[in-house]
Amino acid sequence: MLRSVTKNVTETTCGTPIRDKSKPYYALAVSLGVISGTIVLLRFCSKLFANSELALDDWFILVTLVAGIPSSVLTSRTIISYGLGKDIWTLTPTKITDFIHVFYALEILYFGQVALLKLSLLFFYLRIFPGTMVRRLLWVTVIFDICFGMLYVLLAIFQCRPISYYWLGWDGEHQGTCLNVNGLAWSNAAISIALDGWMLAVPISQLFGLQLHWKKKIGVAMMFVVGTL
Repeated sequence: MLRSVTKNVTETTCGTPIRDKSKPYYALAVSLGVISGTIVLLRFCSKLFANSELALDDWFILVTLVAGIPSSVLTSRTIISYGLGKDIWTLTPTKITDFIHVFYALEILYFGQVALLKLSLLFFYLRIFPGTMVRRLLWVTVIFDICFGMLYVLLAIFQCRPISYYWLGWDGEHQGTCLNVNGLAWSNAAISIALDGWMLAVPISQLFGLQLHWKKKIGVAMMFVVGTL
């Protein structure tokens, strides 16, 4: 805490320009939240108008959207007011603690949302691919994704001992230990990207057995690529 106060006094005395990038973060959080909600709403409306039965992939994309609402609200209404987009030396110790506290919640939500979103795509594949082997591969992937999501949610929750050390430890006045937060984030990203690659390879592998012109196969493959992205 003493370091933060000293930095604040030093930078203020030296007349260092105060940077504030909170508005772009706010615009990004609100716009992407609205776009995501609109797309999911259109998806359900199109199914209702077409009198098409709702499947697991539809429900899981809805669950993912609902799980994403707290993140959008916390980003646009809370963490920005606590200093997101601003130099840390411009913030009070209380705001720094509050910022890290909210970030803790966002980290847990993020890990859960990543796994839920993948489940929606996997259940879509299970609906359109009837082959026994590919379905077995997809079910194994579903189980792996669930375990992957639960593991990282639990790691995020209990990464510090005590848990409160996550948002109190920055001031050097509290005792505790934490996992390497960068290691946690990078390992999650690496596994997630590898899983995305696998989830793209499985449906594309099924194209070789389809009686389609090669141009149509490329078109279908591109559809899966765009969906994965």
